[in-house]
Amino acid sequence: MTPDTSESAAKIGTSFPLLGTFVFVLLPLLVIGGFGLGVTMIAGVSARSGSLFAQSDVRLVSTIVPRSSNDTIEPEPTPRMLAELEREAVELGFTCLSVVTPARSYTVRADEQAGCSDPDLTGFRHEIEEAGPLLVEDLITPNTWTSIGTAEPQTGELATLIAATRPATSLEASILRSAGTWAMVFASVIVLFVVTMAFVVVRAQKRIDAQARYVGRIHDRLRSFLPVAAVRDALGASTKTERLDAVILFADLRDFSGFADTNDTQDVAKLIDAFMTRTAAVVSGNCGEIDKIIGDGVLAVFRQPDAVAHAFDAALACIRACRDLERRPGVGLYRGEVVATAVGTSERADFTVLGRTVNLASRLCSLASEAEIVAPAGFADPLPEDVEEVSRETVTPRNHLLAEEVVRYRLRD
Repeated sequence: MTPDTSESAAKIGTSFPLLGTFVFVLLPLLVIGGFGLGVTMIAGVSARSGSLFAQSDVRLVSTIVPRSSNDTIEPEPTPRMLAELEREAVELGFTCLSVVTPARSYTVRADEQAGCSDPDLTGFRHEIEEAGPLLVEDLITPNTWTSIGTAEPQTGELATLIAATRPATSLEASILRSAGTWAMVFASVIVLFVVTMAFVVVRAQKRIDAQARYVGRIHDRLRSFLPVAAVRDALGASTKTERLDAVILFADLRDFSGFADTNDTQDVAKLIDAFMTRTAAVVSGNCGEIDKIIGDGVLAVFRQPDAVAHAFDAALACIRACRDLERRPGVGLYRGEVVATAVGTSERADFTVLGRTVNLASRLCSLASEAEIVAPAGFADPLPEDVEEVSRETVTPRNHLLAEEVVRYRLRD
């Protein structure tokens, strides 16, 4: 029937694009967020792995440094002790190994080509005491990582510092493997999460689409059987009682009762269906609303600023559209104030227009002959070229005290 022009009604039957929102909004956010979280996690794992490697190397070196008979670190190791320490360093994969006792510093070279030298570790002492073992890049030689920490302190003296240097490639490979393992776990969780979400969203989109189609069909059915205002009321839109200026159009088939009495039921139904379908189309096409269908008659409302022109055009279009029907309509038009309100009971209510204007439009319709339009004088000015004024008369509609000058219009042959 006539379209509901309210913004909320325009969205009825329209599915929310959940899948599109997920693909174009949520998924990019998940990917970007997951990538950033993954980078942060890998950086954290790498830093933590570096700290763990430093702690491990320092503890390992603490077990192989030369010690005296009372199990304290030997401040003055013998050549044999240094040779043994060098052999242990080679087996453990160190490049250089430095020990800084309170008495002296000494360094062993597991790789003769490494160019190891005694490092100055005093600047790291405070930081090590605060944070624990450190992993420092290129401290002893280029392309190496050095683990720095403290062994157990000598009685009443500063703690012994230990610096164990490894090739950067071996240590970085170990850290990369550790970080890579966690990165794979994290990536697997993210992929599983995204796939699960995609599955849920696709299922939800199908349900939303189905529900939207169902609501759309219900809305269309409501619009087919009820006036637009009643549909709005059923949908919870604003339908409060109000007074407004409008043009009322009444159209009904002339001598329909005689046709119904002498013709088959199917023919009667076809005539009514054709009349209602065509009238509804022209009313809708001219910005009107079908308020109700009364037997073989139609009540339509035009409430736009240029409602007079729209209503007259709709009346002419109705006459043209019904030229080939076995019974043709007469049309009455009247403009004035109407009251739009809901009438009925809580079990059955309707939203409609009431008032003198509606009654007068109905009376003028009853005055119209077949294929005629009856409207107040001056209603249509100027007339279209294919419309002629048939007659002009003063009438007093039934149950109305005031006389009204009305004009009959007809399409030219």
